[in-house]
Amino acid sequence: MSSQHELTSSQRQQMIAEAAYFKAERRGFDGGDAVRDWCEAEAEIDARLLQLQDGQLVERVERALIESGKKLAAARRKLARLSTEARIEWKRELDKLAALRESLEPKLAELKDQGVRVGQTLREQAEKIRDELAEVVQRLESKAKQ
Repeated sequence: MSSQHELTSSQRQQMIAEAAYFKAERRGFDGGDAVRDWCEAEAEIDARLLQLQDGQLVERVERALIESGKKLAAARRKLARLSTEARIEWKRELDKLAALRESLEPKLAELKDQGVRVGQTLREQAEKIRDELAEVVQRLESKAKQ
């Protein structure tokens, strides 16, 4: 989640308390177990928050993929104007960027297919590839300034 959308612990607790209250209200406050209501409400709220985080991850990865595609195209245009030695070095970096980008696309499709419950391993892989993309793009941008 982005820092402006971070949920504080007290906000999460408030959401859980409200959900537990509504569970009891639906029963007409008759019988039931307040602790069970709380635990069920906590599981529901945490599942919704995870779903939100998963959706935001997919959006971040999509934005990174689009941005890296634009930067890749711009870098290829610059590559055509470089000396042979510089072109070889840039080509290696561009090939690495293209390979990373290509490996990210199926992972993004897999993220979307899994929907609500994206596996932790898949999330970590997508984040790692996104970070590697950013690193390669940053290296290329710093070389372009030289």
